[in-house]
Amino acid sequence: MRTPVDNDTLERRLAAILSADAVGYSRLMARDEVGTLRMLKAHLDVMGGLIRQHGGRVVDAVGDNLLGEFPSAVDAVACAVEVQRRLEALNADLSPERRLHFRIGINLGDVIAEDDRIVGDGVNIAARIQALAEPGGISISGAVFDQVEGKLALQFEDQGAQALKNVPKPVRVFRAKFTSPDSPQGEEGWVSLDPKGFTVPGFAGRHAIAVLPFENLGGDPEQEYFADGITEDLITRLSALRLFPVIARNSSFVYKGKAVDIRRVSRELGVHYVVEGSVRKADNRVRVSAQLIDAITGHHIWAERYDRELRDIFALQDDLTETIVASAGPALSRAEISRAMRHSPESLDAWDCVQRGLWHLFRYTKDDNAKAQFLLRRAIELHPGSSAAFSLLAFSHMFEIIYQWSESGPQSCADAIRAAERSVALDDDNPTALTALGLGCSLGGQYERAIAVLERAIRLNPSSALAHWALGTALAPSGCPDCAIPMIEKAIRLSPHDPWMHEFLFNIAAAHFLAERYQEAIVWAKRSLQLRFDQPGVHRLLAASHGYLGQAEEARAALDALLRLVPDFSAAHLSVFLPLSVAERYLSGLRRAGWTD
Repeated sequence: MRTPVDNDTLERRLAAILSADAVGYSRLMARDEVGTLRMLKAHLDVMGGLIRQHGGRVVDAVGDNLLGEFPSAVDAVACAVEVQRRLEALNADLSPERRLHFRIGINLGDVIAEDDRIVGDGVNIAARIQALAEPGGISISGAVFDQVEGKLALQFEDQGAQALKNVPKPVRVFRAKFTSPDSPQGEEGWVSLDPKGFTVPGFAGRHAIAVLPFENLGGDPEQEYFADGITEDLITRLSALRLFPVIARNSSFVYKGKAVDIRRVSRELGVHYVVEGSVRKADNRVRVSAQLIDAITGHHIWAERYDRELRDIFALQDDLTETIVASAGPALSRAEISRAMRHSPESLDAWDCVQRGLWHLFRYTKDDNAKAQFLLRRAIELHPGSSAAFSLLAFSHMFEIIYQWSESGPQSCADAIRAAERSVALDDDNPTALTALGLGCSLGGQYERAIAVLERAIRLNPSSALAHWALGTALAPSGCPDCAIPMIEKAIRLSPHDPWMHEFLFNIAAAHFLAERYQEAIVWAKRSLQLRFDQPGVHRLLAASHGYLGQAEEARAALDALLRLVPDFSAAHLSVFLPLSVAERYLSGLRRAGWTD
């Protein structure tokens, strides 16, 4: 029996409440208990993960019901749309009679918090509205509609005032209208809500393209990097042509190893065309099959198979790129194709090392970073003219600083800039090389040079999410935090599934921090931690922000998390990659949080 709670101790707050309930659950259980329970768990896991990604929390999940709480109605609705789209994708491979659909209702109202539970009319109304939703659909209250109208690229159907059970007054209800995976889509007006709650429009009428990871048909796990390298090089070359936006590799590689529906890819990435293919490697020969697909209609536009000796691998990639681009638009000129081509390493062994190094680099661990450096240095020994190897080596040294793996921050920074400068010297039209140099200069406090270099990288490759993000990281500490945020938001639009999303979100938080918007900084920092918790910089920002706001308990918790990750944290550490004024801003906040040097 619960102990009565004194009204004076109850916590009341305004919250957006998401209520979800499975449709026909009992019928499915009667047909197949084990299969239905597995399917339900998979659906609930997806929903829980998306709720956390959108800044909410799962309050309860009992049986086939789920209750979530959000501080923002906009985030709640964006999450609900993504939930329904993801669940529809899970259902796609099942027969209609086995599919599990959810109804979702969202309300904005006052709730009473007791421990981790929430109760009150705000919760009850969300549950009643949920019952009015269609299977796979979303219904929202008028209070939610007032908050999201004009902020999300969605349409809503007004269902009028509804009399709800055990609710004294009628509640106005709206039905969210969004594109389902099976609905026909036109090129214009396409909308996707990405996993972080941003509304991602298309690309101003320009046809975008995604290159999906080529499949390794050889069956040898050791050659997986080979297929990945083909894919990445094609992405790079297509991006450099500047004729249409190309989705970044980090978002395309989300689909690696999965059987995907091309229309789903179109919807989730906002692309009109998709390139997919396969690689089969045997002895000294390679066979590459590729096809270009209209992702809106599902029709194949072009397909080809290439057989080459391995020494011709870059000629093969050039041929493939030229053919795809020629199919995308007859107005393409040979001069534009020529400018897009990159100088090829003379040795396939060096190329192998670069691709293996890339694979280790983006695993984001200290040990993998060291393995990447070994492979990249080997690539440079084999082919000293490899711009790609030097640029990736530069990134590896920057990772040492960002994740605080380095024994000497200044030395890692100097090594990064030196490698990046060599990369640019070898190929001064390589956007990746320029991005590496710009980010290295930014970490070294050379902001004016960093901004100039990164602006050039973006001119060469307007589809580079990494270059837009790096420019944002340089603008914020250079005295223009409000200029930084749009740049990083553009990076998120270009690569909405980027595995470095935690850094994108952290740097938006940092820009708000430098603009003295500490509460906004906290919101973005927490979103970043939901994706990756072991980020010393994020805990540092949280501790300082809470310190400035006088929130002692939260500040202490964040400070403790920082010191667990970096026990020898000191003021000298910040001086490695932050100007004195910015470092002092952090240190002042940390002292208010209870830190002493």
